[in-house]
Amino acid sequence: MALKKGHTAIPSDLTRQVRELETLIMLNQKIAMQVDLDSLLQTIVDCARDLIGAKMGGLVVVDENNPRQLRHFKVSGVPPAKELPRGHGLFMVPYRTGQAVRLDQIPLSHHVNKPPNHPQLGSFLGVPLKSFEALLGSLFLAESPCGRHFTQRDQDLLSAFATQAAIALESVRSRDQLARILVLEERERISMALHSSVAQTLFLLKVEISRCQQHLPQSNEELLTRLTAMQELAEKGLRDVKTAIFSLTDNAPSRGLVPLISQMLIEFEKETGIKTKFLCTGNDQKIGPAPISVARDIVREALTNIRKHSQSDIAIITLSIKANETILAIHDMGIGLPPSWQTPLSYGIRSMDTLARRIGGHFAIFGHDEGGTTVRVILPNNAKPTKSRTSPCIE
Repeated sequence: MALKKGHTAIPSDLTRQVRELETLIMLNQKIAMQVDLDSLLQTIVDCARDLIGAKMGGLVVVDENNPRQLRHFKVSGVPPAKELPRGHGLFMVPYRTGQAVRLDQIPLSHHVNKPPNHPQLGSFLGVPLKSFEALLGSLFLAESPCGRHFTQRDQDLLSAFATQAAIALESVRSRDQLARILVLEERERISMALHSSVAQTLFLLKVEISRCQQHLPQSNEELLTRLTAMQELAEKGLRDVKTAIFSLTDNAPSRGLVPLISQMLIEFEKETGIKTKFLCTGNDQKIGPAPISVARDIVREALTNIRKHSQSDIAIITLSIKANETILAIHDMGIGLPPSWQTPLSYGIRSMDTLARRIGGHFAIFGHDEGGTTVRVILPNNAKPTKSRTSPCIE
């Protein structure tokens, strides 16, 4: 359509900038609608690829508590990754340097250690995912549209989008953190209620049963037997309540494994009268949340077995923390393993083995010629849960 006299045409650059701004606003609205972190991350990388028109895109986010460890990895335009990458690729350069990377062709040096089935990449554009000077990860694209090279305009547009995406990511993280705090506060409230009501009631019930046993004639065997059974039930109930209280107030990742085990041994000595010794080498800050949780549950199960079956007067725990793995061992000086213990394997042994192998660890249990039993587990410090059906290692 012809323009009227006196009117001028709108420059094409300005038209493109308006459209890009409209697209950015629309995409920001889309990512703002996401309610959970996983869907937010996938939406970010999908929108980034649509914004520039690239054939594939990716997003990597580091662990907020350990910047050297990757936490999330999302892709768009290619099949999803089966596991987290090691973090040595070109996609990590924007995160490590805080600067954008734009290449017409990926250097051969970056093709050397590619995993199997890795997609072929041509041109590359990566920008840091940054929120208020805090680096969270990288947002990157490959295979620019129509076979052309990525441009400075593409880089500026992706950087602007990455800034908004990082703010959205920080917002979701803050919301999730607040939710965790509220959950911990509620757990603390419930544990206090259990301690002040149920635990105290069971303790007083034990005291009253003891008084009845002392004043009841020994000739009344049937009633004495029933009181003994009631006493055992009250003791079991009290132990179960204490275990529940400990589980509710236990925040393994923030406390660290060493103070966790120390507190468990204090409680164990109070409840059983069995002496304990704890020997530790290394720094437990190297151990991630998953191995801490597994180690805690294995120590708890092993101590329960010592109390019930070992007839030992001491329990010894050793913890050796190395650069990449932690070796945990629980020893007793009791009667050892019975001859028929392997067939079938006890539920406790199976559960400890399952816990260890779920995060790629190794479990073993063995007796000693001079008596006593050792439970030993080797756990990777930065493990992630995995499925495993391997049978326990018996030595």
